[in-house]
Amino acid sequence: MKKAREHVMKKSIILLTLVAFVVALSGCGGKKTNAELPDSTIEVNKDTPSWENDKATAELDWYINFDWFAQTWGNDVSSKYITEDTGVNITYLGGSDDKLNTMMASGELPDIITVDGSNPFVKDADKFAIPLDVLAEKYDPYFLEKAAKPETVKFFTREDGHIYGYPNFSNTKSDYEKGGIYANQAFLVRKDIYEQLGKPDMTTPEGFISALEAAQKLDAKDELGKSVIPIGVSPFNEGSEPNGVFNRTLADFIGVPMLTKDGKYYDRYTDADFQKWLKVFVDARQKGLTDRDMITMTKDDKDARITNGSYFVYFASDLNSETDTMTVWANENQGKEYIAVHGPSSTTGNKTALPGTSIEGWTQTFITKDCKDPQKAMEFLTYMVSEYGNVVMNYGREGETYTMVDGNPVLNGDLLEFKQTDPAGFEKEIGLTTHLWVQDSALLSRQMGLDQFPKALQQAKQWTLDYVVPQFELAGLDVYLSKESSRNAEKINQNWSQTVAKILDAKSDSEVDQAMNEFIKYRQDNGYDKLVEERNKQIEVNEKKLD
Repeated sequence: MKKAREHVMKKSIILLTLVAFVVALSGCGGKKTNAELPDSTIEVNKDTPSWENDKATAELDWYINFDWFAQTWGNDVSSKYITEDTGVNITYLGGSDDKLNTMMASGELPDIITVDGSNPFVKDADKFAIPLDVLAEKYDPYFLEKAAKPETVKFFTREDGHIYGYPNFSNTKSDYEKGGIYANQAFLVRKDIYEQLGKPDMTTPEGFISALEAAQKLDAKDELGKSVIPIGVSPFNEGSEPNGVFNRTLADFIGVPMLTKDGKYYDRYTDADFQKWLKVFVDARQKGLTDRDMITMTKDDKDARITNGSYFVYFASDLNSETDTMTVWANENQGKEYIAVHGPSSTTGNKTALPGTSIEGWTQTFITKDCKDPQKAMEFLTYMVSEYGNVVMNYGREGETYTMVDGNPVLNGDLLEFKQTDPAGFEKEIGLTTHLWVQDSALLSRQMGLDQFPKALQQAKQWTLDYVVPQFELAGLDVYLSKESSRNAEKINQNWSQTVAKILDAKSDSEVDQAMNEFIKYRQDNGYDKLVEERNKQIEVNEKKLD
């Protein structure tokens, strides 16, 4: 699952290609309308998934709209079993918005498309996708009756009464009530240095700086014999969260509200406590306690530093993306592994509130109007969404790769050890949990718990459990913005990135204040009030769907 968290697409690319996409859609009606769907080849039953009775086979193309995606179907355990069960063989295709635009313009779409759920393309799904409820009624009523989550279906059903795409990682209120949902942010310290320093309290601005200074004076070494850097943060320009930890992770740790007391959009960037902690990081920069190239550092640079144990503290906005780096370091340096501790905390009494995946999930998957075999595609999607399909995706075949213990599937011991100690090798050779595009992460957590994570991440993941909070009202907040507000949001986000860089390189608090004032003026001059108004309307829409 590590790649799942390296997914966020750059908004600038989205917005630059959005106009081209809309133009392309005007000529992309698809070969099939709902009325032209062929009749089912089998008798359907709401209590039985259609794949169990349909023995036909199909070759389907599944496009994943991420340029880093390079997976192959059929080379791993789970995909082989899925094809055996459903008769569907998949050809995976990967790409970016440019490739998707080209396909749209050509009028030739793949059978199945998966895109980031925050991608503006999803707004136009009615132009290129067949409604899943229509497909389910005709071919596989089990999808709506038992496979899909009712709360998720309700949330994604549009004003026209149809649901076009189904998400992965969609965690509902009932999922949160059942527990076991983990967050993905962590304040990590190298255990040996932390203990040498007497396990310092780093929750206050004073304790934070004091601990970093103490680590610098300790002059501990990394694997290359270089002095350990007191603190590093997630890269600014690569990864799932822009601007490292300074978009939301720091604010989440110090409990900055997401909503006002009356349920409106809250401006977290100008929050007094957030500003105070920004200045703490500026102080750390001025004292030489951070990476010199913190703002320009690449993911490869960061990976090298973690695998060499080059940080005392690593503030992670995307813990899952550190699967391989943390595992390499921990496997070779017992007693020096990175562990999660309490980091920056509120100076005003707010509680740490880390987001777990919400009802909107991450991606959405659509069956297109150009689909060669919509019946088999719907049967395949039902299978993948169902609990049975998730078990096959995550565990394989009972009696071969897992056994049932107290009602839950349990991986064979050798496979579990492989998964936890060599996640990269496990993903390549075994592949279980890697076909995640409609995966139910909450179900996996209830079944496997901490065992789903490599040993190097388990302590950190366990630490997050007490601080996870759902944020249902904010689901898909910017997906349905007007074109004007969408453009303005992008400009404001870009300006915020520039502002953060200025702030971190500031020489005084007054320079920080000046940068913030310039940012506030910039966004006011670029439609911020209307943007907030539209966000508040979406919050109201979400609340109605969640009732």
